[in-house]
Amino acid sequence: ASPDSFEDDYDDVSLSESDRGHKGPGQDEDQQSQRSKGGTGVYILAGKPGSPHPSPKGTEPKGGRGRSSRDTSVATLYGLVVLSFIAWGLLFALALVKQMEIMAELKLLRANYSENEANVRQELSETQREQARMRSRMQSYYEELQDITVLLCRSVQDNRKCWAGWRVFEQSCYSFSTKAMSWADANRTCADQGAHLVFINSELEQ
Repeated sequence: ASPDSFEDDYDDVSLSESDRGHKGPGQDEDQQSQRSKGGTGVYILAGKPGSPHPSPKGTEPKGGRGRSSRDTSVATLYGLVVLSFIAWGLLFALALVKQMEIMAELKLLRANYSENEANVRQELSETQREQARMRSRMQSYYEELQDITVLLCRSVQDNRKCWAGWRVFEQSCYSFSTKAMSWADANRTCADQGAHLVFINSELEQ
């Protein structure tokens, strides 16, 4: 209802009240009889008549727009769920591919490590064998050097000569005097010749 209709209603009510003061005694008696019977006065509010062509908005059901918005929200939610599953699937596929690449790299590294380890062990064994051969050669060289040293010493000793009139016995030179001298004179004579006086006790040395 418009504000004009409410003003008209108030005018009608005021008119009814003023008219009630001018009613005849018969009407007053009828009203009193109705009040005594428990009746009440009825006031009729008059207004402007409604439009014969109601607006489309008033006839449109209220639940239609809410239902369409709810369907849109559900469809959007389903779309987001599907996109999330697709994203998780892509991430899982990428993770699998990366894992396969890492496993291949690890396999290659293990193969290279095994090959390098075998090569190092082979080189180490060859080095140990070479060291053993060098030690054997050094030992043989040392023994040969010792033999050569002994031969040189023997050749030098064999080539050493005694003075004229002296005799060689066990790599020593002996001189025998035919003159009879005292111990002091004989010791002095040997010292003058760079020798020393000795006692001969064994038969071989004599």
